[in-house]
Amino acid sequence: MPVMIFSDGTYSKFRYNPDYLVEYKTYQKTITNQDEVCKGLHLFTPTNMNIIFDGGNYVRCGNKVIMTDKIFSENPQWTALELLQHLKDSLCAEEIILLPWDMKDFCGHSDGMVAPLDDNRILLNGCWKNKAKAFHNRLLKILEAKFDVVQLDLDCKEDKDSWCYLNFLRVSNGILLPCLSENIDSESDIAALNIFEKLFPDLKIIPIYAKPLIKEGGALHCVTWEYIAKKKEI
Repeated sequence: MPVMIFSDGTYSKFRYNPDYLVEYKTYQKTITNQDEVCKGLHLFTPTNMNIIFDGGNYVRCGNKVIMTDKIFSENPQWTALELLQHLKDSLCAEEIILLPWDMKDFCGHSDGMVAPLDDNRILLNGCWKNKAKAFHNRLLKILEAKFDVVQLDLDCKEDKDSWCYLNFLRVSNGILLPCLSENIDSESDIAALNIFEKLFPDLKIIPIYAKPLIKEGGALHCVTWEYIAKKKEI
């Protein structure tokens, strides 16, 4: 799916050819044909980055775009400076903010690391705080130079998949929150619900049991597309 660069329904295309799918024959058939998507959904795509890119490695917060440095290994034919400038131009971004790739995440996505909040705030996943403190502090240092950082700290015994809470889906009137227990009664699920109710007091928080999905490597933000039909000018 192309990535949205303006909230009016303007998208940018790219080459969707991620190594974690290309390298395995059984997964190659799951690679979406982007041209067919654009045609079928009547998307307005005036730009094409013409680089290997991944929608999960695109988090937009105002005029800034956050991604991991995996983007460099995916496009070795570009110099770092040229690629960054090309990304800024293609995405109409004021700045590209690079986070270090957590090598334990084979996808190298940024949408499991951070999520945009309102008023130039960014939500940082707290899943590394105890098990990879140096990595967590590195993320914090990079982000604090650009945003007001809110840390997603559950303050309880965490499930190994507690990273999933940050991979929520925001819709017009609520938050769809991935959860790990069928009855939404685990200690970490309850803690996450309480946090999100405080983060988004004006929105309805809807917990969704997502453990089977999470086992495949992603959560709600990973498996959804952002779709807005381009409004026709009168």
